[in-house]
Amino acid sequence: MSNCGQPSAYPPLIPSASASSSTARGSLRKTQSFNKIDEGYSGEEVQTPGFGNDPQSGTRDRMSDIKIPSWMTSMDPGMRLEFAYKLIRTLPTSHISSLVDRLEPILHLDFIQILPSELSLQILSYLPPKSLLDASLTSRTWRKFALEPRIWKDLYKGQGWAADDEEIQKFELEMQARAEKDMRQQVESKRKAEENREEERKAKEARTMSFATPMDTSQDGDTYVIDQVGLETPYQYGGQMNMDRRASAARPSTMSQSFVDAPLPIEPTLTTPGYGSPRLNWAFLFKNRKRLEDNWANNKCVPFQIPHPHYPHEAHTECIYAIQYSAKWLCSGSRDKTVRIWNIKTRRARGEPLQGHTGSVLCLQFDESPEEDVIISGSSDSCVIVWRFSTGEKLQVLQAAHGNSVLNLRFNKKWLVTCSKDHTIKVWNRRPLHTDSPDYPWDSKLDPALSSGLGLLNPFSQGPKQVTPKTIPAYTAITNFEGHAAAVNAVQMHGNEIASASGDRTIKLWNMKTGKCEKTFIGHQKGIACVQFDGKTIVSGSSDQTIRIFDRHTQAETTTLRGHTALVRTIQATQNRIVSGSYDETVRVWLRNPDTRIWQCNAVLRQSRIGTHPPPDPNQSHLSSQMQHTTLGQVQMHPVHQVGGTGFAGAVAASQLLPQAQQIQAHHQAQNQHPAVQQQAAGALTAATATTATGGNYRVFKLQFDARWIICCTQDTKIVGWDYAADDEGIIEASRFFLADP
Repeated sequence: MSNCGQPSAYPPLIPSASASSSTARGSLRKTQSFNKIDEGYSGEEVQTPGFGNDPQSGTRDRMSDIKIPSWMTSMDPGMRLEFAYKLIRTLPTSHISSLVDRLEPILHLDFIQILPSELSLQILSYLPPKSLLDASLTSRTWRKFALEPRIWKDLYKGQGWAADDEEIQKFELEMQARAEKDMRQQVESKRKAEENREEERKAKEARTMSFATPMDTSQDGDTYVIDQVGLETPYQYGGQMNMDRRASAARPSTMSQSFVDAPLPIEPTLTTPGYGSPRLNWAFLFKNRKRLEDNWANNKCVPFQIPHPHYPHEAHTECIYAIQYSAKWLCSGSRDKTVRIWNIKTRRARGEPLQGHTGSVLCLQFDESPEEDVIISGSSDSCVIVWRFSTGEKLQVLQAAHGNSVLNLRFNKKWLVTCSKDHTIKVWNRRPLHTDSPDYPWDSKLDPALSSGLGLLNPFSQGPKQVTPKTIPAYTAITNFEGHAAAVNAVQMHGNEIASASGDRTIKLWNMKTGKCEKTFIGHQKGIACVQFDGKTIVSGSSDQTIRIFDRHTQAETTTLRGHTALVRTIQATQNRIVSGSYDETVRVWLRNPDTRIWQCNAVLRQSRIGTHPPPDPNQSHLSSQMQHTTLGQVQMHPVHQVGGTGFAGAVAASQLLPQAQQIQAHHQAQNQHPAVQQQAAGALTAATATTATGGNYRVFKLQFDARWIICCTQDTKIVGWDYAADDEGIIEASRFFLADP
């Protein structure tokens, strides 16, 4: 009997109700026949002792025609269940085990094999990450479904993590273009190979026909053709042997090969096979973002500094007041009156410093996109300068933009907002405004067009004069907000609203269209140095050493964070993370517990006070080789060479942060200094006096963080930071697609 009749090791996924019993009996018969000896001379099956003694097989053959009585099928399911259970209990254990094996295919169905792919993915999408990883161990098919990027993308977003959609789209387009290029190269190489083989075949035929000599038959029956160069090529009659065996052996096989899917790697990689081109592997992003968040929770980071230790001559010559960075670049503004651009990857300066200010650069912002390509900086010289980012060219200078030092600025595609020590906030248009523009300041009740100096008058305002409207050039002061009683130290823009923080201990919310102050937030006990506003929440830091969180709609103070021992000078906040820098020379990381919604200080980052920098190591080619993991993320830094005393070394933009008596005392100290010293400290006097809280040399002036880095500037001439990728190659590779949580 043929062996092809053996039963399959895996029964059908869904056994047919009408054919299940007959199929099982047929399989058992064949199994029984397989165990018998075939004598080879008779078709009759003969029972052989020792073979085919299955106690169930004979019974199944004899009872193959038994049918369930109608009275049994008429019973309700509960009674049938109890009847079957008691009947089964009368069987031997071996029979019960066999019955369980027969029922298992009915009870356990592989829905991945049965259902459409869309439904299978929908079912798996309800599983948590741990269950998905367990499911991926079931089989190769289950692994492909469990690691489907679409599922892990939803899980990534469900964690509240942000991703850089522009970078992801750019990466996938690059992968698609690369795949198309590889395909074109393969097609082209195949075409050229076919052409070469055809030309070779024709050349061989031509040489054979043109230069062949009379044939000499050898003893073995083969004929040898003597070509022009004297090579003997066997040629067999009947066409059974190729004319040139060497050419035949060199040809690639044209036999079609069956396509086999490559197994997924054990460890997820950045890309995964897609439809025609590789796709971004969201399981890889999820894994490394989770590891990155764990590093934040455990404060596992690697410190670094800018510039690279091998190029100390590229550093600023005095303390740094302002920084901003993107994925590739970092800009810094210093007391040395320059703006410098740094390459984040190499940690080296790009070109020469940008020079143009006559005072300390207190604030800046840049946008390196081709559409914007701009840096805007503000200084203690009361001026604002617009630079071209790509070349460093000075595009425009707003002379006397304010009546005193420009302490902070923010811009978007339409507007530039500046604030000053002169207690005012100004809004500037970044594009020319025509009278038909929806942003033309017609609806302002403050007649903002009058402040532009163009002789314009709002036609809807009431006044004796009417002037013909004109186009407003770019970088014209459209609106001037007045209302604070002290210097405006920080501004934040969101939509058409501006949040401003002042030394008068208040935060005000302004409407750019109406020019009105909509709300005033009160809570701090001393002057406010920094503020952040996202449309719903206001976070601020003050000289009262606290961080306070306000609700934008109710104006209620929802949270007060205490821990710093001096002025909280700079702050950045997301939904679940706050990083603050203070004059107590620390950077604190605050995390919000997702369950209790309570903020806690998770880490305190300090900077060591080593007076000299270690000499460069000639064998060291990358900064990461000298970095070390540290709980506190300590960084070696230079002390600042102080000019004019301790008060001037800490000069920053936070004027009006101290009581009036201290400001007057600091003013008298400034008048007694050398004129050159007075000029260097101009525009930052009152902020400098705030340094008496700790008397140190490493007060934090400005910081920024994202999903991977914290970077800050202090009184030191170097920029320092902490990398939470902690030299993990997977996190570093995936972090290009990460954004800080919104």
